[in-house]
Amino acid sequence: MEEIGATTLPDTDVDIHGDVDTDIDTDIDIDIADAGPPGLLALGATLALGAVLALLSTTIVAVGMGRLSEEFSSPLSTVQWVSTGYLLALAVAIPAAGWAMERFGAKTLWQAALAVYTVGCVAAALAPSVGVLIGARVVQGFGAAMFEPIMLTVLATAAGPKRATTVMSMVQIPITLAPVFGPMVGGLLVDHLSWQWLFWFNVPLGLLCAVMAHVVLPADPPRSERAGSRLDVIGLALLPPGLAGLLLGFSRIADSGGTGSAAVLLPLLIGAVMVAGYAVHALRTTAVPLIDVRLFTTGRFGASVAGAFLFGASVYGAMFLLPLFFQQAGGHSAWDSGLLLAPQGVGTVLVLPMVGRLTARFGPRTVVLAGMVVSVLGTFAYTQADPGQDTTLLVVSLLVRGIGLGATLAPALAAGFGAVTPENTGRAAAALIAAIQLGGSAGTALLAVVVQRQIADRLGAGGGNASAATSPDLAAPLTAAFGTTFWWTLGICALGAVAALFLPGPERGSGSGTGTGA
Repeated sequence: MEEIGATTLPDTDVDIHGDVDTDIDTDIDIDIADAGPPGLLALGATLALGAVLALLSTTIVAVGMGRLSEEFSSPLSTVQWVSTGYLLALAVAIPAAGWAMERFGAKTLWQAALAVYTVGCVAAALAPSVGVLIGARVVQGFGAAMFEPIMLTVLATAAGPKRATTVMSMVQIPITLAPVFGPMVGGLLVDHLSWQWLFWFNVPLGLLCAVMAHVVLPADPPRSERAGSRLDVIGLALLPPGLAGLLLGFSRIADSGGTGSAAVLLPLLIGAVMVAGYAVHALRTTAVPLIDVRLFTTGRFGASVAGAFLFGASVYGAMFLLPLFFQQAGGHSAWDSGLLLAPQGVGTVLVLPMVGRLTARFGPRTVVLAGMVVSVLGTFAYTQADPGQDTTLLVVSLLVRGIGLGATLAPALAAGFGAVTPENTGRAAAALIAAIQLGGSAGTALLAVVVQRQIADRLGAGGGNASAATSPDLAAPLTAAFGTTFWWTLGICALGAVAALFLPGPERGSGSGTGTGA
């Protein structure tokens, strides 16, 4: 079970030698008596706190983007890298987690990752410029990337096959609630303290998690007993900077007046060459590649990766856009914006217990398609409504959108795991999880470019920080600018519906399962 944007990935049993046994179970059916001894519960609580920290670093910061743009006098296309850099670091570091656990041990890696994450939080809080802040967020992302893979490995090993699902479901509860409360916490911090507290907030939690981990995490085996694999150094040198180059070039479109300038074309060209070079390298290397591109020869796996990518783009892109919409076009405070974001997380929590049964009955294709269509319906109101006047409609629509998104990810991932052989499950997991984070990075960059261009077209180049709270006469043009941008968000959901058509239907001759049949 992996938690991304309040939606569970499959329950996954992992050993530190890289073998993964997936047991798709998206129902929450918890019996504390089956969860094992108190030590196992303490272990789950400690590891869940780390996963919550990784998620809070996205949801808390989301409501502060407008304030950061004002504080650093930077356009949204630059400030969005505070989120994009974090998500990109997650995406490129997660595939290396398996090798790192084999090399250093799960406990040692957990404490080291917490140290890196906490240092990143402190550096972000003390950042004197937006460039330093973005760099600190990348550091945070590299640390946070280790939390969830370690959590899966340690809990699956400690719980054993019989108790794994129950323990994973219990861990899921606080992680599921993090996207509900994160925006509210962020709004409270921005309104009543300062933007620095968006990052200071996680420092004591990180220290607490380190102390708890020192006490409850099992000791690592001696190095002589740990298996080792070779790190894909060439892949590490090609893929992360290549992806960063593509996103950097894309994010400069708004500032450079189009796609024809060298500031846009050069990073796009370098990024494309490096990513293409990685693809060639991954097909030829004898080491375990960061992302195994051979898996994409299976059409159903490719559809699953596309669904995961578009899910990440929709969730994280909207998480960037929605607070700005409420604050700039609606004149709401950061706290109010956080409250208005909560219904999306609530909608996901409501639908989550039903996803497993629906997938078993109808198959991933139908469930993901229905979820994306519901997400489109929930997004449509944002292309038309006035955030200052139509708050009730927008809140209900966001609840509907959360229900739709909550029904999409787990079935898509189940189909992806069902499309590969058991020995490739670990590599498939790395590709799918990375796709979610990469989708989030791309979605955030895309919507930042679009909304900045739309605002500039209506208010001029200096209108990026305009707000209806201080200038009520700007409410109409800002609402129109964001309304046009939300059509892009709706389009991302529509593309997800198209990708769902290539997922498998229900299994034939079986009343249960994850739907890996045609």
